[in-house]
Amino acid sequence: MIRSLLLSCALLSLAPLASAQAPTTHAHVPTPQDIAALAAVDDPQISPDGRKIAYTVGTPRADGKPPRTQLWRVAFDGDAAPRVIPTPAEASDRQPRWSRDGKQLLFLSDRPVPGGQTLGANQVWRVAADGTQATLLTRAATDVATFDLSADGRRLAWIATDAPSHADAARIAAKDDAVVVEQPTRFSRVWLQDLETGAARVLTPTGMQIHDLAWSPDGRTLALRRSTGTTLNDFWYDSAVVLLDVDSGRIGDVLEPHASAHPLQWSPDGTRLLYGRLGAHGMVATPIVRNIARGTQVALGESWPGTLWLARWQTDTTLLGQGQRGIRGALLQLDASSGAATELAQPQIPYRSFTASADGRIAYLGLRDDSPGNVWTWDGTRLAQRSDHQPQVADWALGRVRELEWASSRDGRAISGLLVTPSDWDGATPLPTLVQIHGGPAWAWWSGWQGSWHEWAQLLATRGYAVLLPNPRGSEGHGSAFAELARGDWGDGPLQDVLDGVDLLEAEGVIDPKRLAIGGWSYGGYLSAWAVARSDRFRTAIVGAGVLDLASAALTNDVPDYLPGYFGDPLHERRTYDAQSPVHHAKDVRVPVLLLHGEADARVPLSQAQMFHRALRFNGTPVELVTYPRGPHWFHEQAHEIDLQQRVVDWLDRSLR
Repeated sequence: MIRSLLLSCALLSLAPLASAQAPTTHAHVPTPQDIAALAAVDDPQISPDGRKIAYTVGTPRADGKPPRTQLWRVAFDGDAAPRVIPTPAEASDRQPRWSRDGKQLLFLSDRPVPGGQTLGANQVWRVAADGTQATLLTRAATDVATFDLSADGRRLAWIATDAPSHADAARIAAKDDAVVVEQPTRFSRVWLQDLETGAARVLTPTGMQIHDLAWSPDGRTLALRRSTGTTLNDFWYDSAVVLLDVDSGRIGDVLEPHASAHPLQWSPDGTRLLYGRLGAHGMVATPIVRNIARGTQVALGESWPGTLWLARWQTDTTLLGQGQRGIRGALLQLDASSGAATELAQPQIPYRSFTASADGRIAYLGLRDDSPGNVWTWDGTRLAQRSDHQPQVADWALGRVRELEWASSRDGRAISGLLVTPSDWDGATPLPTLVQIHGGPAWAWWSGWQGSWHEWAQLLATRGYAVLLPNPRGSEGHGSAFAELARGDWGDGPLQDVLDGVDLLEAEGVIDPKRLAIGGWSYGGYLSAWAVARSDRFRTAIVGAGVLDLASAALTNDVPDYLPGYFGDPLHERRTYDAQSPVHHAKDVRVPVLLLHGEADARVPLSQAQMFHRALRFNGTPVELVTYPRGPHWFHEQAHEIDLQQRVVDWLDRSLR
């Protein structure tokens, strides 16, 4: 909703598979269990001198537990192998952040607290640059959500939600716990701690929810992103940027009334502030540089024909950026005065995750066609991989990845995508094919590794399938105007872009038109359901957590401003909502449909799948609904991830074989 090497990395040479259905080579065919066990690398943080990188590695766990995350360090130049920062058993560390002098690394952790005090589970800890001498810094009554260390290293600002009062705690314990919806009583507030004395005091008032903060270089001011409500909708759609004078506690006028979730960051000299601005309809966002003294603002990368995800200061006048153009990622240099963007490199990257040092060195989350995300670096001329936390993948049989582009038959716009095919495919025999649609719709498939519980391409390619991954109108990667083409049209326009890609591959002899399926998660589930109601090209659909009745979704999900950004007020525009809803076209669905949905999904409530399931049953359409207890919109339980992938394989085998 509100989400890429100068030269393409060559796919590892793999022994050919003997047949599409029964590979007989010595290369290991990855299973759902293998994919669900992959470690997840994230949050690479380069030290101020550009010599060291701290990052997180999440290790999946069984029994419904979320992944355990640990901090690792690696040298920028790769001279030494990555090393883990020791963590007590079962504890998780995250959000590594270097001090301005690079001598200390601060992070959040749920490590046991010395002395057995009753505190929030997640506190701020500190280790020396070599990863030793762990010290507890905060003693917050509730979990610390995020933090920032002042430039002089003497004061720590952090955000934590108010603890319930003694009276409220007593009522909750007695189950006298009625909630008045959207009338919050506990807020996330900013605390200031003197690290020499340990004294801490709250800086922001009750009634103000703080989402992000950043110290000015002189230590006098905190930039804040705040809202008046505490919901996820407030976080994404209803927040503003303000400045807080630390000594007086005075909060100044609003600098940006329609802020996005782009992280706040001051220029090195403290004269300018970087933040994000939401587009008029909430589906795109633009990084903004504001000159504090003059009050002027500059939008970054507006003329760049891609999607700029994230920017970071390099000097007082330049920033470095990360985004996606077409199917490829991009690293850019940005001018703080004009907003002009210059591409530096086109690495393979899955989403925004990078940091930069003053000399222009970059650490980012990168990948290859044949390898999941790891720490990569850019030194101004060369891209290099610095970690490998999934070495087992080197022994897997993997599909071949091809980058595609075709012209829309509606208006000639360039549509990008990926094709993943079996490694032994002869290039002439048409293949059973899944068209997998991404979520969003303001999201995009990326060049590189495609293997997770919700990315099925490699799993299927090793079993004889071709997988087309299109980025139709409404996707990222072709600028804001392209993403906003989905406003008022989630269905027919994007579907035609997809069908144009299918036509291209049918003409090339890749796709067997008699064995063609469509599927996806979230918006991908929506467009898959829409496709089998509006087209006879597909033999089956896999609908994962799909928005299927737009009006009811707008009135029941946890981000009520999301769908109105695309379709307007759900009461006054009910006809538009219904016309765009697959459930209102269920009578036209005649092919089998598999519905997959988490029972605890607040983004797309389970009732969406239940309504479509019942409608198809009334229609006499073959349909199966599988629900996952405790499952949110984005799964994290390993057993659910395994089961979902296996059901996708089994369903396609039954439907297309």
